[in-house]
This record gives sequence, C-alpha cells and structure tokens, in this order.
Amino acid sequence: MPPAAEFLFAAGDSTYWVRSGAEGIRVRSAPILLTQVDGKFYEVFIAEDGAEYEDASFASSRLWSRELTSTDSLMLFDDSTVMREAAIWKKRHPRALPINIDDEDIPADPSTIVHEEIEIVDVHGPWLTFRQVLDIDIDGGTQHRHVGRRAVVDVRTGALATLRTLFGDTVARNVTVAGRASLAQLVDSIRSVGDERAEMARETLDSFRFDSTSFGVSDIDRAPAVAFLIPGASADGEALAIYLPPIAVAAPSWWESVRATLPEWTADSSRVRWIRPGYEVAATPSADGESLALVLTSGARLSTGEWPIATVAAPAYQLIALDSPTVTAEFREALARAFDASAALDGLVQRASLHLGAWPPIFRRPLRQMRTRPCASRTSVATSLRSSPSHSACRSRAPWWGGRSMI
Repeated sequence: MPPAAEFLFAAGDSTYWVRSGAEGIRVRSAPILLTQVDGKFYEVFIAEDGAEYEDASFASSRLWSRELTSTDSLMLFDDSTVMREAAIWKKRHPRALPINIDDEDIPADPSTIVHEEIEIVDVHGPWLTFRQVLDIDIDGGTQHRHVGRRAVVDVRTGALATLRTLFGDTVARNVTVAGRASLAQLVDSIRSVGDERAEMARETLDSFRFDSTSFGVSDIDRAPAVAFLIPGASADGEALAIYLPPIAVAAPSWWESVRATLPEWTADSSRVRWIRPGYEVAATPSADGESLALVLTSGARLSTGEWPIATVAAPAYQLIALDSPTVTAEFREALARAFDASAALDGLVQRASLHLGAWPPIFRRPLRQMRTRPCASRTSVATSLRSSPSHSACRSRAPWWGGRSMI
C-alpha cells in the first residue's frame, strides 16, 4: 500500500495534484501555475487581447494573479504600448474593419505589427520571474522597435522587485558587479576568437548594455541565484538577448520556504527527489530528457516499495506539499474549481477584440494564433527572442507555457 501523501507537482506545462493512501494513487492534471506564500496559494496566469485588420495586427498580454480562495484577480503587469499604438493606427485608418484571423485568404504579412508577449519563466514563493517581448513595426511610422527584458514581480501585490528588495543592499551591489564582470568576460572572449562565426557575432556586441534591472530569480542546488538578461539587437533591428550564467547569492529569510519545494539530486545523480515526512517523490528523466517518470516511495529506511505516479513532460519545477500542514476543505474546493477551469480552457483558442478605450474581459492562455513578420536568419552571439533554448530535464528551469525564449 502506498504511503499517505498529498502534494502539487509542477512539471512541463502542467501541475499535477497527487493524492495517495489506502485507496491507491489518484492524479489530476491541468495547465495551471500555482505558488504558495505564507500559507496562501496563488494562481498566476496570462491574459491576451488583440485586434486584427487586413493590413495591421495588434496583440497584447497582461499578467495576473489570484489568491485561490478569492474571486478577485490582481493585475501584476500591464504595458499600455499596444493599446496606445492601436488607437493611433485606428485614427489614421477610420474605415478599417476587424477581420477573422482564421480566414485562409487574409494577408500573412501585414504592414503594421504591434505585438507584446509575456512569458512566465519561473516562480519562487512570492516572486514571479517573467519575460516581456515587444515588437513594433508600423508602416510609415517611427523606427521599428524590437525589445525584450526580464523582471520579477510580487504575486501578492503586483510590485516590481529590485535586487535590493529581494536580497538587501550588500548582495545587490555584489551581484551587480559580478554580472558586469561576467558580461565583460564573455565579450572579451568573443572578440579574441578569429573564426567566421565570431566575426559575425562581433557585429552585434556593441548593442548589448548591462541593465541591473533586467534579471530573474533562479536557483542552483536549491540555493538562490540571480540570472541577468542582457538585451541587444542585430544589425537589422531584430531583438536579441544574452542570458548570463546564474550567479549564486546568500539566501534571504524568504528563501527557506522556497527551498523545501525544490528538488535535490540523488547520490548517483540518476534522478532528483523531494523528501517529505513519511514519503519521498522521485523523478527520473528519460534518455532524451523530454519526460520524467514520477514515483512515490514510503521514505522508510527499510522499505523498498516504489509506486509509479505518472510520466510527465520535463522539466520538473517544484513540489508543494498539502499534507504538512494539512490544507482545509475550503482550499480543496477552491483548488478543484481552479483545476476544472484550467482543464476546460486547455487546447482552446481564446480571443477577444481590442476595444479602444476599454479592455474586454480576461481570456487566459493558450496562446492565440498571430500573424508574424519573419526575421532574416543570422548568426549572432545571442539568439533571437523567438528561439528556444535546450533545457535539462531536472536541473534547468524552462519558460512556462510557450512563447518566445532566449539563450
């Protein structure tokens, strides 16, 4: 008989609600992101809006959170650029009518594209790391803009965090110095290489400027780290970015509760595990690193029992225990409603029309289809904001639910 256990396990693009006991193991899954802060659980999600015309495309994203037992949502991040540019364009084209993007005969390359995407990168307790990408190509307008950045926001309040807020003055100064040094070392090494690829990369180097506000919270061996994103641009204006290696920092007081949700490697480095009172959860990556075999063990020193839970998509993010302390019946009801709502939206394309002057109700991801202008293929020191990095099944923490990625 499997041990009594109840927990939330986040991996790939889903969260799994696992309950184990005398009746066996029960698993529910949904494309939902949850985090725990001071005994409360918060759902984090992205809402998307847009308006499509024959020769223009507008798409905007907003970042929201909701305390699970509440019906009210809190806006965490909103950029008014798309709404502003859409209003200006509409004034210039008063006779333009919205179109259905699913029509097969619409132009695939509109003259005006203003797209914003927000991508959730990771969450550590109250602190959510996200990436914003903004593309502005306006026919007859000002110079094209293609920019991206990384930021951290408090899911409880919507306040954007600084290094000082998260780690204190001393750590903030030290990690900023270390980040600048890391970028300088990378640039020097590229300039010293003489091959053709390095020569092409050097064309973009001067566009990269260190920005201490463009960072995310990461972790190394269950300890906190800071990962800087250095924005830049190619010669033709395409947005590029360099991800500097995460820099380990001293753990602040809020990290202790986060640490318990993160995995640790077994002695033979074959899998990662979460050790809880009375049981253990382990995840073993497949040969190609695309999936994880999740199992439950009793945790007893003399026990050899192991019970399969599920095979899930990689990578593994976090495990939040619901049995120590035990959650309330009210919370379980709220959690069930949240899972039901997210599962109902899974696989559906939700689209709303952009109403100038007022935004329509929230529609959550999955990502809606958008028309895009292809970028020229280039070799660079950094990758495009549209490319995807490779990630280890258990160690690296990949972007959450689609969107664009960087190195």
